[in-house]
Amino acid sequence: MRKQMNRGAGRPSRWAGQVAAVALLSLPGWGLGAYFKWEMVELPASTGASCGNGTPYRFFMNRTPLTTKTILIFEGGGACYDKDACLYKSGFLGAINPHGIPTDYMTTLVPSLPNTAGTTIGVFNSALLGYITPFATRINASKVQTQSWNIVYAPYCTGDVYTGNRTAVYTEADGSAPLVYYHRGYVNTEAMVRWMRDHLPRPAQLLVTGFSAGAVGATANYPYVRDTLQAGKTALLADSGPLFNVPADATPAQAPSLPLHQTIRAAWGIDGPQGLATQLVARYPDVGGDVSNLGSLNIALARAFPNDRLGFTLTQSDKLFAAFAYDNFFPEIKAGATIEARDAMRLVKWRQEVANWVVPMQSYANVGYYLPYSRDNVLKSHTTTMITFNDTDVPEANMASVTDFVDNLISGQGPVPKVMASPRQKPTTALDALGLWLQNLVFSSVGL
Repeated sequence: MRKQMNRGAGRPSRWAGQVAAVALLSLPGWGLGAYFKWEMVELPASTGASCGNGTPYRFFMNRTPLTTKTILIFEGGGACYDKDACLYKSGFLGAINPHGIPTDYMTTLVPSLPNTAGTTIGVFNSALLGYITPFATRINASKVQTQSWNIVYAPYCTGDVYTGNRTAVYTEADGSAPLVYYHRGYVNTEAMVRWMRDHLPRPAQLLVTGFSAGAVGATANYPYVRDTLQAGKTALLADSGPLFNVPADATPAQAPSLPLHQTIRAAWGIDGPQGLATQLVARYPDVGGDVSNLGSLNIALARAFPNDRLGFTLTQSDKLFAAFAYDNFFPEIKAGATIEARDAMRLVKWRQEVANWVVPMQSYANVGYYLPYSRDNVLKSHTTTMITFNDTDVPEANMASVTDFVDNLISGQGPVPKVMASPRQKPTTALDALGLWLQNLVFSSVGL
């Protein structure tokens, strides 16, 4: 009885201690400052950082004085290698935030940005006040332990999945004015991480994550983030932005992402002299990275950081990322008469690449994956961590949602789980049917 009472007494004591610490810091002179609210950091032009339109690159922090543990989130949002997509005129697959990142990006849904005429234009805020993912909120129906950590949110405004280091000039066949566009995602990330190193405490634990385009960014920039911040324990969670295996001697039939990879490598300067792929291979020459195959990075990370836990997640029915990867390069997809026909062709290629993508991971205990079959109510089954973690169960693995995988990745011991759902038809409620109908209505209007 005495032991039980002592343990019970300890819990309120620890909780009271945290409350007291926050209360103390709130007193005048102690300077709670900007804790528990979003702070904006604008990187100086001298770092080379900028958004695609040349405006300053800004990122945001939501700090706590109670821990040094930190999560770094790379925002998703399409990509571009032509003028219309870089100006977000081609719809959902184009690059978000074409006008740059406003100072109030995390605190308002429709921020105002100055345009070249000096007036203001409404720009929808893709971060949704942080509710775009449970990782970027402190209170959410989908709970994850990082909600009590320091949160760093990296908005996306360069159209290059955080991998670019090239100034492009995009012209159109109609003779309209060319667009000078700054693919500086790689440059921005390095400058942001250096700022974090110089201004924030060294993290006792670090999770690097991202969704969609941000998942590619989290994966590609993981080595620099990890080595620069020198956290005590580090993990990667890349959601729905896979770098598929595309050997240089492959054909589009063998590796359907080949035409996309060839296009973006040139557009964004990925394998140029100062490109991200070139720099990674030079920095880690003995881990099997291949400049000619972006997908080689997945296993190179496992070899370079054997004590880190590396996790990848996506759905096997992701028709949105598949549309970005294949539609511009396989005319038969765009020629599909119905949205169902187009989706079916996309998924044949997508599932082929997913199956090949996971094979090399089998040999490494520190890398794993979580692949639900579908999540139809969210953006054509795109992502597992946007908005909520709901509807991401894998029953045959006894995992109720991606939350189980995330918890294991952050705190688990032993091999990282490798979980792939079997094909199945989920029950459809009336609400599900309405959601799917609305999605199809919106996506079919833009050819998706």
